[in-house]
Amino acid sequence: MLTSASKVFGNEDYLRIAERNLNFVLENQNPDGSWFYAVDGVRDFVDHYHTCFVMKSLAKIHALTGHAGIVGALGKGVSYYSNNLFDSDGLPKPFSRAPRLTVYKRELYDCAECINLCLLLRDRFPQLEATLEKVVTHILEAWTKPDGSFRSRKLHLGWDNVPMHRWGQSQMFRSLAFYFRESAKTAEERGEARFHALPHNKEIISSSEQCLTFS
Repeated sequence: MLTSASKVFGNEDYLRIAERNLNFVLENQNPDGSWFYAVDGVRDFVDHYHTCFVMKSLAKIHALTGHAGIVGALGKGVSYYSNNLFDSDGLPKPFSRAPRLTVYKRELYDCAECINLCLLLRDRFPQLEATLEKVVTHILEAWTKPDGSFRSRKLHLGWDNVPMHRWGQSQMFRSLAFYFRESAKTAEERGEARFHALPHNKEIISSSEQCLTFS
């Protein structure tokens, strides 16, 4: 936010503060490419959507500044992310190693942030394209409900179907809208006239309309 604000308002003070925060993030990346939830020596677990938050911000900062140190950090981060934060089905899992007993296998929030991250980085890391398509397909097939809401969690047995506004519903709606927009841009660049016939777009339009009705 501060990096963006420094550009919008022409304020170098914002950029200096942003650079200190950026340096903190780069310096606290682990040798394997991960970031702990906290550096307090207690909450040293690695979870899915916070890892996405870190790399999304790095990608956006790099787009604004071209900071050289970000490229290497993203490369290591994507490698760790791809190899440790997906289950045997190739779908997002909450933790690389769960810090406590969990009653769920997957979470809507993780899937939403996975879609966001893959859209931001797929041009630079082509392996994320396959991940993106797998997760979007899975959401449309298994997580959308007839009333327009999304399932919240895949439990070890069954589902948590309670639609919580902040915890996944809004994020997934935004992620699918982002995917839809990027698909439209890609179609335009390729000169594809039949945009609505592209993979997932009919399903996303229907799901989004239902979600808006539910909301």
